[in-house]
Amino acid sequence: MFNKIKALKDVRSQAKLIEKALEAITSTGSSNGLTVTINGKQEVIDVKVADDFQMSNLADAIKRAMNEAMKKIQKDAQKAIKDSGGMPDLSALGM
Repeated sequence: MFNKIKALKDVRSQAKLIEKALEAITSTGSSNGLTVTINGKQEVIDVKVADDFQMSNLADAIKRAMNEAMKKIQKDAQKAIKDSGGMPDLSALGM
């Protein structure tokens, strides 16, 4: 029983390290004068629109900018997780 409690504490500790690592990374995608920045938790943290942006392109620009930023952040997040020690081992918890 105590082994499972220790394993759970280790998993929580590792998860907190990963969460902090993900919060620290950002990625930006842009399309037609629209720029979107997201963090490693895939939260939008900034949106910028150029002065000459054509509003008729808004939906397409949002999709392209978000997709570009998401692709970049997924690669960066994988690296951050690996660099922080990887995903915790859940086998001690019977998982």
